[in-house]
Amino acid sequence: MQHLLRQIERRYFNGDTLKGERQRYIFRELARRGCEPKIDSHGNIWTMKGSGKPLALFSSHMDVDPRISRHDLKHSKVGGGRVASGVLDNAVGCTLNILLAQRAPKKGCAIHVFTASEEIAAKNPRVFARSARVVARTLKRLGLAPAMCVTIDVTYPELLAPHHKTDWSKTDDELFCMMDKTDCYVDGYLDRRSKRLGAALVRKFGDKNVRVRNLPGHDETVAYGKLAPSFAFGPVVFGSFDRPGQTMPMTHMKTALRFLKFVAGQNGRKR
Repeated sequence: MQHLLRQIERRYFNGDTLKGERQRYIFRELARRGCEPKIDSHGNIWTMKGSGKPLALFSSHMDVDPRISRHDLKHSKVGGGRVASGVLDNAVGCTLNILLAQRAPKKGCAIHVFTASEEIAAKNPRVFARSARVVARTLKRLGLAPAMCVTIDVTYPELLAPHHKTDWSKTDDELFCMMDKTDCYVDGYLDRRSKRLGAALVRKFGDKNVRVRNLPGHDETVAYGKLAPSFAFGPVVFGSFDRPGQTMPMTHMKTALRFLKFVAGQNGRKR
């Protein structure tokens, strides 16, 4: 896990120009691990495991925040220790998605997508998370209807104030509980059915290190939520996501992988 994370984290990818070595590395790594990846005309990587219904979609974006440079990635400290440090958004999500894609679900089918662009133009709704909208349109065109969609990404520690009262211009220590002991959160859902699904899965998983919280999504879950119950999930990472020096205890990532494997195994069971 640490080696794969380190290799992805150190490789750059620009979601606007679609240039960078991260995409090619992920493609090769998927192939090496028994998957059959394909790259569409928009730069997204797709791979499918299993067959039949139900269908689950697991998605993670490859691109790096445009405010972070290639040079920043050279100072990674990922691997070898208990805490990863570097540009973890969203090398962590891509790593988890690769590890999850290695094994086909016991029932049904799982599509694993690595989207080219999520970070670009966060304040422009017509551009932001545009790759996920491409994925959603493609699924509709192919007549594929997911039973659930999970966006795998890093997430914030516990908010010190409700999200609708949060002043995002403040510093990290003013926004978040820096002593948060939670490993992972389910959040980003935009409707009741998505919340019910996420909460049911967390309840069945039965680990206090994974919690559900009310933090609406303004990312890929918006696009996927039009297809099926959708939520975001990921390990807690400390630090500003638009700067290097983000940190994450490796236990958070291990918990995240256990939960994702559980979710994949629950696909198709009555909830």
